[in-house]
Amino acid sequence: MGIKTVGIVGYGSFGTLAHVLFKRFAPSVEVRIFSPDKKPDNREFFTLADTAQCDAVILAVPIHAFEEVLSKVVPLAGKDSVIVDIATVKVHTVQLLKKLAKGHRYIATHPMWGPESYEKRAGDVKGFRIVMTDGTLEVDEYKALTAFLKQCGFEVVEMTPESHDKQIAETLFLTHLIGQTILHGGFGRRDIDTVSFGYLMDAVESVRRDEKLFRDVFTFNPYCKDVLARFKNAEENVRGMLEKRAEVSPTEGLKIGVSGAQGSFSQEAAEKYREDSKLKKCTLMYLISVENVLAALEAGTIDLGVFPIENSTGGVVTETVHALAKHNCNIKKLFDIDIHQNLLAREGANVGDIKTITSHEQALKQCRAYLLREWPDAKIEEYEDTAKAAEDLAAGKLPATTAVIASAAAAKLYKLKILEKSIQDLKTNYTTFLAASAL
Repeated sequence: MGIKTVGIVGYGSFGTLAHVLFKRFAPSVEVRIFSPDKKPDNREFFTLADTAQCDAVILAVPIHAFEEVLSKVVPLAGKDSVIVDIATVKVHTVQLLKKLAKGHRYIATHPMWGPESYEKRAGDVKGFRIVMTDGTLEVDEYKALTAFLKQCGFEVVEMTPESHDKQIAETLFLTHLIGQTILHGGFGRRDIDTVSFGYLMDAVESVRRDEKLFRDVFTFNPYCKDVLARFKNAEENVRGMLEKRAEVSPTEGLKIGVSGAQGSFSQEAAEKYREDSKLKKCTLMYLISVENVLAALEAGTIDLGVFPIENSTGGVVTETVHALAKHNCNIKKLFDIDIHQNLLAREGANVGDIKTITSHEQALKQCRAYLLREWPDAKIEEYEDTAKAAEDLAAGKLPATTAVIASAAAAKLYKLKILEKSIQDLKTNYTTFLAASAL
C-alpha cells in the first residue's frame, strides 16, 4: 500500500523534526498533526481521530505517555493504518504494541539521532541510523520502507528489542549519565579547553535539555540499573586508584575479584584457588568482566583477580587478551578446571518454547556443534557472562522464550530449570584460569 497520509501524534522536538523531514523527503504526502497544545485547523493540525486515520501514524510522545496514547490511538486507527513506534526504548513499547495493538499493523523503530544532531549536521542525514526491532508489515512493504529510508541517506540497522535496549543502556544512557553528572557538578567550558574536553562538552551539551528522556530511559529500559551499578563500581575503582593502597584487613582477608557473576565458572575457579592455596579469610567480589577485574587490581580495590585465559574447545578468551593489552598485572598462578555447560530455562518452560539461546561467547564456542545440531532454528546471542545471563533470565530481564548456557551452580542459585546437562562439544572441556595480583 502506498503511503498518502501520515499522522504525527505529539509535536515536541522530535515530532516537529519528523514534520520537517516529511516536507523534505516526501513532499507529496499529506501530514496531519495532533497536539493537545494546538487547536485543530484541518490544514496542519487535526483532531486525534482524524490523525489516527492516516495510512501511517507516528507516536512521537514521551516514553512514559506511550501506553496511554497507544490505547487511545488504536480504537481510532484505520483498518490498514500502520502504527509507528519511534521511542528510545524498545522492550517496553514492543510489549505494549503486542498487547494493545493486536490486529493492527505496526513497526517498532528508533531513530538514533534528534533535532540537535540534525542541526549540527546542517540537515545532512547521511549515515544517520534508524534501528528496526519488530513489526507486522508484509515483507514487500518492509523492503519498500527500508529502501526509501536508504535512498534518503539513512542507514537501517536490524536487531531484537532486547539487544537494542542493552546497547542503548551502555551508550545513550551512559552518555546522559555522564553528561547530567557534569552538568550537576557545575563543570563547563573554560578558556584553555583541551580538544578532548571540547568533545566531552559537545556530548554534555547534546543531552542538556533531555532530563525527562534520561529519566524515562532509566525507568523503562531494564538494563540501565545494571549500567548504573557498573558506573558506580568503576567510579569507586578510579577513586581507589587515586588514593593510597590500603593494607589488607586481618579480619576481612584477601579481596578476590572474579570475572563473572555469582554462580559463574570464574567463581568456581576462585574457590578452587582459595582451597588449593589454603586461604582462610577472603571475600569474593563479582566484577562480571575481565576488564573490571584488571581495573580493580590497578585501583587497589581488590588484592587478587581470577579470570579465564583459554579453553580447550573455544580457544583463547579474546576478552582477556584485550583487557591484558590495556592493564598490567602479575600472574601468580595458572590452573585448569573442567567446565560442564548446561542449557537453562525458567521453571515451566519447555524445549518447544525456546526461541533464543544466549551466553558468553566462550560458552557458545564450546557448544557450537551442539547448537547447530540440536537448535538450528534458534537465535544465538552473545551475553557478557554466563551467570549474569542466568541471573537476568531469572529476574525477567530476558524473555521467557530464552534459554541460557551456564553452570549447574547458576541453575541452583537462580532457581532455573536444566533442560539438558553437559552440552559442551567435548566431554573433557578444560578452561585455564589466571590468578593475578597488581604489579
